[in-house]
Amino acid sequence: MPDDRFADLGSGTRAGEKLADLDRREPEDRPEPPRRRPSYTWVVGVAAVILIAVVSLNTLDDPGEGNSGPTIGQPIPRFAAPSAEANLDIDANINQTASDPAPGDTAACAVRVPGALRSCDYTNKPLVLTFIVPTAECEAFVDRVERLRERFPRVNFLTVISGPRGQAVKAAQDHGWREPVAVDQSGVVLTRYRLGLCVNLVLAKKGGIVRAVRTKAQNLTDAQVIAQIRATERQ
Repeated sequence: MPDDRFADLGSGTRAGEKLADLDRREPEDRPEPPRRRPSYTWVVGVAAVILIAVVSLNTLDDPGEGNSGPTIGQPIPRFAAPSAEANLDIDANINQTASDPAPGDTAACAVRVPGALRSCDYTNKPLVLTFIVPTAECEAFVDRVERLRERFPRVNFLTVISGPRGQAVKAAQDHGWREPVAVDQSGVVLTRYRLGLCVNLVLAKKGGIVRAVRTKAQNLTDAQVIAQIRATERQ
């Protein structure tokens, strides 16, 4: 199979089996409530919660570091993922090398497919990686980054949305984000980066070396976000 097949981007999670164990049964003698069609907002919210649960369950094997992010001073984990602008409904590739145990035999940074965003292509400058799931609060943070990033032409910016492709694409289009947006529809990139609830910022020096990780970044003020970007820009 040629190594430019985007099938090589695929990589599954273990969360499905764990989620199945959490299913509960409704009492048989309880009358069935009247059926109501869920609103779009409710469906989007449930999908985001499920995605968060999937990511959280996949990090439970190491509860001490499950949501601490990549190691400071080490290279960012490599990945290739479809751009929100591309018509590629496929999973991300998190193979660090061709011999990685993840599905496929192509390393993420060796992927050659139009519409694929590769992390290695953004390490020629200091890099700000923003990780979100498609919820209003998370998307609002990307709006903030979008307003600030023009002040930093010597810094690369990349947002990763972990969740259903349709929601990720809609978010990027509705908000008019101009920075690159990668779609991580099964959450494998978020899991590989050992991140939990959004918003997460991973700030890397030129060359892709992790300088800082900021979880729950939505709680940072604009001044604090600017300070983090400036500190990264100087590296």
